Amino acid sequence: MKSIKILPMMIIVLFLISCSMLGAGQRIRLSFSGPVIIDHTCTDLSRIPDEWIGAIKSNIRWYYAHTSHGEQLTIGLQEIKKPDSKYDVAIDRKWLPDKRGALCILDNPYAGPDDYWKGKKGIRRTEDITDGFPINISMWSWCGQAENYTEKQVQEYLDTINMLQKSHPEITFVYITGNAQQGGKKGYNRYLRNNQIRKWVKDHPEKNRVLFDFADLDSWWYNPDTLKWEQATYKYWNNTEYVDVPIEHPHYRGNVRAHTTLESCRQKGKAVWWMLAMLAGWKL
Repeated sequence: MKSIKILPMMIIVLFLISCSMLGAGQRIRLSFSGPVIIDHTCTDLSRIPDEWIGAIKSNIRWYYAHTSHGEQLTIGLQEIKKPDSKYDVAIDRKWLPDKRGALCILDNPYAGPDDYWKGKKGIRRTEDITDGFPINISMWSWCGQAENYTEKQVQEYLDTINMLQKSHPEITFVYITGNAQQGGKKGYNRYLRNNQIRKWVKDHPEKNRVLFDFADLDSWWYNPDTLKWEQATYKYWNNTEYVDVPIEHPHYRGNVRAHTTLESCRQKGKAVWWMLAMLAGWKL
């Protein structure tokens, strides 16, 4: 009977040891000045010095939770590394990778709000990950929730991410806007909720908050013929006035991967490298 009681404890101890060895390394606390706003103007990889690409790969360990639309970021990162190994990335869905010379990401591709920030169980799941691995950046991406969420529901998201940031100051929790694919009334609601998120980040520079503006990246496309950025919008009557609402640019409309085009994925992947360089300490 004694051996039967001891065996489960030995298994638990071995499991905890193995977890601490995977994604081995000390958690590095990042130092940067906020707010950091990542949008379509943050997509020129040639402007990021190589030393900061190296700093990202050496110092940043990222936990990224998302559902289908959020996969555009990881697809974009993988597309970028294909022609240039300088932008190598190691992505695993079970453990935090520990690959030298690569951006290491613990990827959770099936995470809805209840798996990250909504409710006690969602928060606990996030903390189990951030406490179990030397993560120093954590982010969750919307799918289509912002199209239907109320101001109160989005405020719950903002308050929860803020709470996580306060309770885990050694980790940078990144805010993100919802995708800009939907038009009409739902698209207008998403526009309002995205502006609510932007205001939360921009109005409190002392908080050093970080925003990955997914919707902005959706709506802007760089025209190689005119060498200018173009934004797609539509007119919406809100019972008071017509509003120009950003929407996904026609060049990104498709369903090649993750509900969009590879071009759109690459744009978001470039923005990820820019964001991480700034969080690693790069200053323009």
